[in-house]
Order: sequence, then structure tokens, then C-alpha cells
Amino acid sequence: MGERRWNKRVPARLKTSYVGDRDYLISYSKDLSVDGMFICTQDPLPVGESVSLTFSIGKIGQVTIDAKVIWVNSADIQGESGMGVQFIDTPDLIKEEILKFVNKIAVLLAE
Repeated sequence: MGERRWNKRVPARLKTSYVGDRDYLISYSKDLSVDGMFICTQDPLPVGESVSLTFSIGKIGQVTIDAKVIWVNSADIQGESGMGVQFIDTPDLIKEEILKFVNKIAVLLAE
């Protein structure tokens, strides 16, 4: 399967809490882009489920973003168990802060 992302993605371990239709969980992200993130969890939510994410980013600190689960990596599949989420209707201020964070990490990784 080819790369489907349009925006740069960087490794980012951010403490992330999320509320879905069935529960509330606290976990960590594996990576981040301006469009979404991968959340590490042994109990991923189903594809298509809406979720409300809370994490801290840059100078604005704690943010809450609506997202949708777009893919799941189960524990029986090689790799890290978790779910890929796509941000929905992210406010411009939060997008800008995520983009600054992603670009800063990308520069550090390139050195």
C-alpha cells in the first residue's frame, strides 16, 4: 500500500486522552501530523468511530480536537497496536501550533 498522507508526519510521544462512544482512555501518540496522529493502545476503537482527543501542544498547551478513527493496527498484526485518527475541523490556531511542532521535529531529525 502506498503512502496516502499529504502532510509531513513526525515521531511524537504525546500523552493523549480520548473519549469515544464507549469509553475514556489515556494513552500516548506514536506520531503526529497536522492532519492526525497514531495512538498506541491495546484496545483500539472501531474504524469510523468519532473520538474527542485531548493533548498538549506547543505554546497553547492543552487542546481538544475532534477526530475519526480511520485505521486500526491490531495486536496480531506485526507492528505497534493502536489506531490512526484523522483530525476533524481543527481550529486554525491549533493547526498552526501543530504545524510549528511538526516542522521543528522534522528539522531536528534532518540534522
